[in-house]
Amino acid sequence: MPTRRIRDEERRRCPKACENCKRRKERCDGLTPCRRCVTRGVDAQCTFTPRPTVRSPAHFRSPESRSTVHGSVPAFQGSELSTTDILSTAVAPSPRRRRPSEMFHRSPAAPVPQLSRLIKDAHGKFMFIGDAANLSFLQIIRRIVSESVGSCPFVDDPLRNFMVEVSPAGRRNWISNIMSEPPAKPSVAEAHYFLHWYKLATNCILNLYDDGEPRTGLEQWATHATPEEQQDDAASAIYYLILSIGAQTCPEDKDELAERYFNYGRFLTTSSVMEDPSLSTVGSYVLITMYLLGASRRNAAFMYLGIAVRAAYALGIHRGDIGSLFSPVEYTIRERLWKGLRFLDLFLSSSLGRPPSTSETRGSSDQENYSATNDLSSIFEAILTEVYAKRMVTTEVLERISEKHRRWASRFADGLATDNIEFGEYLQSGDDGSKLPNIGLLHLKESYYYSIMLLSRPFLIESVSRQLSRAKVSVHLDHEAAPSSSPSDHLLAHACVDSAIRTIELLSPLLSSESVPKRLPLVINSLFVSALVLGLAVFADLDRVFPLEKSLAGAQRLLRKFSSHDAVGKRDSVIVNHLQAACDMYLERRARRRMERQGLLIGGLFGSVHNGVSVTTTTSLQEHQPQELPPRPAGQMLSPHTLGSVDDHAVQMIPDLATVTDMILPMSPRTLLFDSYEENMPLFPTVDASLIQFGDYQMEDAHTANLDQSSMLDGLG
Repeated sequence: MPTRRIRDEERRRCPKACENCKRRKERCDGLTPCRRCVTRGVDAQCTFTPRPTVRSPAHFRSPESRSTVHGSVPAFQGSELSTTDILSTAVAPSPRRRRPSEMFHRSPAAPVPQLSRLIKDAHGKFMFIGDAANLSFLQIIRRIVSESVGSCPFVDDPLRNFMVEVSPAGRRNWISNIMSEPPAKPSVAEAHYFLHWYKLATNCILNLYDDGEPRTGLEQWATHATPEEQQDDAASAIYYLILSIGAQTCPEDKDELAERYFNYGRFLTTSSVMEDPSLSTVGSYVLITMYLLGASRRNAAFMYLGIAVRAAYALGIHRGDIGSLFSPVEYTIRERLWKGLRFLDLFLSSSLGRPPSTSETRGSSDQENYSATNDLSSIFEAILTEVYAKRMVTTEVLERISEKHRRWASRFADGLATDNIEFGEYLQSGDDGSKLPNIGLLHLKESYYYSIMLLSRPFLIESVSRQLSRAKVSVHLDHEAAPSSSPSDHLLAHACVDSAIRTIELLSPLLSSESVPKRLPLVINSLFVSALVLGLAVFADLDRVFPLEKSLAGAQRLLRKFSSHDAVGKRDSVIVNHLQAACDMYLERRARRRMERQGLLIGGLFGSVHNGVSVTTTTSLQEHQPQELPPRPAGQMLSPHTLGSVDDHAVQMIPDLATVTDMILPMSPRTLLFDSYEENMPLFPTVDASLIQFGDYQMEDAHTANLDQSSMLDGLG
């Protein structure tokens, strides 16, 4: 029979062997400790020699290659997370004063799985996806699931190597089409309607204008009959783009109108302000980026955001001291544009795994007008530049970033007014007193939880990998291998799962509310990442600690709500459904293994007739148990096929009856207590059959029947 061909993504290669395996010339799996050392009981002597630092001229190496030489980890192979190429496996305690995060000092440096790769978009072109990307995290989970349960729809997804993007009809001819048939301006009522949904969908993300500014300007602009009567093309571009986002997110089916508004606004932006950087240029391209995110065109959004960032740098918007030289009105506009740029840039960089385009120069945590949004963006920047760019999580970095998280959590309520976000879970909508979820506050909080998951995700991956490695090793040992991770590693892995659960709970009010924009790309991203974290936690057996099943079901319902309008949300919903099925397979197999293990003990005590295996006495066991066979290793389990065949090996694996009865003999004699009844009192109430109608009767009738029966018994006595 020919050997089954193994796909490249399933191949497992060990980049470095331990000293024991080198000396014995045996194949090593690269774990710390490795499986062979654990099997031989010399896991304490399993050490790895660090690779010598290679000195080479700087001009011959790129920054990525220099990072690989000095502090990277090998690519994630199989389901184990190799840590053998880390030059410094532990980080010395910081000399600073102790903080609440001092438990990090006992944690070794954790590697970030390297999965930088190229992935195909909808047109077959290759796009770069980095380590922090959702798709890279998804690929790691696929390999772990493949190692745990084997082939399944989640692992064998035909679109696993593709990036879902939407290509609208007539995309290449949009300029000629929009020039020949420009869209008509909306009425004042329609403009107000679209503006309302624009504010809901972009609250906390784009706070570009005051509440009254776009409403008044939009009313004046909409009163002109044709676009030619409006002289300011830059203002027209902004208004058309605002209308397009409102039409895109409103509950009604206005997608075609939204695309026409968007194309015309993009055309005016390209033709009027493309080559002349201004505040309108930055605002227009920020709005274009937001629309493309909602339209499931992330690569296009990434490109347009780059133009906005370069225009902002050309105008000096990135510098707060430069903005203070202008009037208070222009200074406020500059700060809001920079805030929106930062938020979108860090979101795209973290979800796609690409380097950030912006860098903060002002102090985001100690400025006078504190902004919770801007301060949270600095946390994302620290995670991407200090963790994923260096591909290493160290103790000092964890201390510094966790301190930023604590400071932000204690101060974020003070910065809501600066970001134009109201405090409260629900807001009043209209004059009817109806309530709708506070989308701005949801965007802010779910981004906070997303940053925690992004930071602690490598520890969860490492925890699951160790769990699977221990499960494999325990099959060949007489005892279960002890965990080799530190308590702080467990804490960080639990923090990742806890943040995912809290994200689902935070966003659950969106299910019952009808006044919710139908496209919320940041919410869909957080739901997808949370579902992936919860699914991965199942394979670490964390369902014993957290309510994973309930939270994962909630994530499925929320993704299903947005999947009817959002292509990325629909794709994410399918992936999560397949992941849920894979988790069910793993849980079923885990329960089956436990049942088989307990069934052997029960069968040794009472005998077993299941699948033709009958064990009743110790003598029958000893007759079939040859002396030359070695005893069964602890943790080894019977498969259904083995239980169904009566052979010496199967009988040998059933424990001796004397061993099982020894567990019962030390039991103290006890009297089984029952409630006492008088001789004339029946154990169960007796009722007249005529009182029972259709299997039910009234409690009053039953009580009356009991009294009559008691009277009758007294009379007989």
